[in-house]
Order: sequence, then structure tokens, then C-alpha cells
Amino acid sequence: MMLCCLMVMAATGYAQQWEIDYGDSFSYTSLYQGIINADGDAIVMGVWGEDKNHYRPMTMQVDMEGNYDIHTFEDEQFNMFYPSDFLQMENENYFVVGIKESALVAVVFDSNFNVINVKAYEKPEIAISLGRGSLLLDDDGTMVFSGGYNYQDVYGQRTKPYFYRFDENADTLSSRFVTAELPHPEATIYEYDCFQLLKNPKSDGFVVLCNGLGNVCSLLKYDNNFSYEDGFKLIPAHPQHFENAYSGHWLSDDKLFVMGYMWPYQELTEWNIGLAEIGLDGTFDRFERVYYKQDTAVKAPPKCMAYVNDTTMYGITHIFQNVLSGPYYTGFFLFDKDMEVLGKREFYEPEYENHVTLPGFIIPLPDGGCLFNAEVSTLFLGDYTYGKLIKMRREDFNPIPCSVKEVPQETIKALAYPNPAKEKVRIEGIEAAEVQVYNALGQLVKTVRNSNEIGVEGLLEGVYLLRITDAKGVSQTERITVKR
Repeated sequence: MMLCCLMVMAATGYAQQWEIDYGDSFSYTSLYQGIINADGDAIVMGVWGEDKNHYRPMTMQVDMEGNYDIHTFEDEQFNMFYPSDFLQMENENYFVVGIKESALVAVVFDSNFNVINVKAYEKPEIAISLGRGSLLLDDDGTMVFSGGYNYQDVYGQRTKPYFYRFDENADTLSSRFVTAELPHPEATIYEYDCFQLLKNPKSDGFVVLCNGLGNVCSLLKYDNNFSYEDGFKLIPAHPQHFENAYSGHWLSDDKLFVMGYMWPYQELTEWNIGLAEIGLDGTFDRFERVYYKQDTAVKAPPKCMAYVNDTTMYGITHIFQNVLSGPYYTGFFLFDKDMEVLGKREFYEPEYENHVTLPGFIIPLPDGGCLFNAEVSTLFLGDYTYGKLIKMRREDFNPIPCSVKEVPQETIKALAYPNPAKEKVRIEGIEAAEVQVYNALGQLVKTVRNSNEIGVEGLLEGVYLLRITDAKGVSQTERITVKR
């Protein structure tokens, strides 16, 4: 089924920025990966259906003006098929690898997503189930996939790697399910979750960012035949480690730039984003921990980094103040290869106060901007509620200054009223030196200095964030709703 839609530009004053509400077409929709195809359009993929237990795959093709087509796959063979990763081959066909029940399924689509081939490969007896993974196009034109499979041993259920190599027709050329036993180092990979599969620029083999080697995020090296070569835990400094280093980009033949999230061993509320430059020997040449704001924890999703060039890199995050009660929102930031954060943004849907805002992926665009998505799910249940695709250009990215000192809400007592507001908002509790007004996309739309009164009569209806700064440079934020 194909749904053709024309995007209406967001009325924000930035003609080059737009958003798509894609959750209205189906009861349940979740998009979690995307690429730019040979025509310069964004192709995003996920699932749709009645709920999270009844779904089929879907794609959206989006041009740079925000026009989009939705393609759903309603054939019975795609029932409960979960696409794990996909790419466009040199012949411009699409290659998709996913999981359906007990089988790994490879699918070839033409450029219009008509089915060319579907091949299912049943899991071996040693595998209880197959997990998701990462796909790449090898130098010889074949497709290589790596994921994790669950198995049972005396210690309980664990996970080890598996690999497949496919030709352009979805036929397997080789495969390997790791079964190594101690003392082989590969046997210590007991919680393998492949975040990203990369080509090794120093050989014809592969580098994997994954969980493993003692349930710590690791960098593992394999040769072209999927034989294990070496591996390293990504622990830049005790007591912190990369719990998940999801996304990597080669800055040179032996330097990998990595983004993920850091987890102090003792404080579950102190997750933060980690950026690092890592050598092929596992050494950290550079490392930076990115604090989004005080009293928040930040985690990164898979596909969390988009590389445009050395001066333009984007990251997407999941932010919360309390892991159990929220509030939850999506943040993204702009940085460069020197790990300097150039700006930050927040995405928040206040009407879903008790819901979790989940960032899905972020991809670079031909104009130097980025496309990212944010989805809102019912807390703990995971039932889909709402989802957006949002396009940002770099020149539209008016960064929130990172140098502003953030303090807990109880330190300063500013109150914005009335809320909702029609024409004016008053600030009580402090003398405001500056008030910046940001819309729901994080765009600065108004600045008022040396006044505790802000006119909102010219703003569109919706939710806005007030950054209130006093004469000492101390800031806090308040959320208001403009409603006529």
C-alpha cells in the first residue's frame, strides 16, 4: 500500500525547516533507521500495525522539501517481520535484513520497493533466538550482517555473535555462529549486541562496536572470514565506562570517532553522552563527557550520530530528570571533530506528560543539515502514541549557549504566569536581565531584556520554553503554553 502526502511547512519563520507527523496514519508506527538514497531522498524504515505485537514493515521516502510517500508491506510473508537494518546497493536496489520468528530473513526490493527476492534462513539448533544487528556493503559488492544469538549454558541464557554474507540476490555466501569456549577470548562475549558493523580500513576485515568482553561496550576485530582477531573494552577512565558506544565514524585509517553514553558504576542517575577518538588498539586518544544540563540523565539510542564533515556532526539523545517519573524529552546537539559542542536543542511534547519521548535515529542530509525522529510511548508499556520526523539545516541551528550556568529549580524561584497565556506573560520571583523564548523545536523566537513582562501576542499557539537569566548570569527554564 502506498500513501502519498504533501508536507506542510512548520510556521516557525524558518522556511528550510519542517516536520512530519507520521503517527496519524496507523494505530502503531515506529521508525528507527534511515539512509540517503542515490537520488538524494531520505529513506526511513520501521514497522506499522495494530500494536507492538502485531506489525509489518514500512518505509517512508522523503524529499528535501518535506514531500513524502509511505509504503507498507501487507503481504502475509511480512507479518511480524522486524527489519533490523537496510542499505541501497550499487544497482540502486534495496537490501533489507530482519528477523521473523526463528529465522533471519533477507529481502531485495527494487528502487520503488517492489519485492524481487525474499530468502529465509532458519536459526541453528544452538540458538534459542536471533537478535538484531548491523548491515554493511563490503568492497566486493556483497552484504555483511552481524547480530547476536541467544543460547543456554550452565550460567543461564547468554548471547554470542553471528555473521552472514549475502550476494545481491539475498543468497548466503558464508556464515558463522560463534561457539568458542574458554580460554578463547571470544568466549567472554556473553552479552553481544552489535551496534555498528564497520569496515576495518587497515585490512579487508571488520570492526564491531558492541556489548561484550565482560558486558562492557567493546571494539572487536574480525577478519574477512569472520574469524576473531582482537578485542578491547571501551573504558576511558574509572569509574566510568561506555555502556553503549553506538555510532562510529573513521576520521583516519586508524582513528575511530565514537559517540555513545557513559555510565558511572555507582550512580544510575548520571548517564551522560561520551565522545571519544579511539585507536584500533583500543587506546583513547581523546575523550569528552558531554553534560547536557544539570540534574538530568542522558542516554543515546542506536544510530545516534550523523557525520556531515569534520566541522558538522550531530548527535541525538534521550533525556530525563528521573528514570521512573520523568519528565522525558529528546535532545540533539551539534559538535565538531574536536568535540566542541556548538549548540543544543530539545524536543518535548507536554501533552504527553507521563510518557517517554524516545529518539530513534539521526542521519546527515545533502545540504549539511540533519533529519531525526522522536517518538512518544506510554510509560513502561511501550505502546506507541506519537511520532515526528524533523529536518534541521545547520544555518537554521541557532544554538542555545552551552556556557549558561544551569541550577536546580529550587535555587531560584521564578514563576511565569498566566499559563496558558494569550497576550502577555509575567515573571515573578526574580529580576530578569534576559528572557529568551524558544519554540518546541528549540528555535529562538524572541528575546526580551531588562523586563519581567514578555508579549506573546505575535506567537503561534503552542508550547514554548522560557530561559530566564538574572543579573548574575544564573538561569532557569519555565514552560508556558500560548493559547488564544
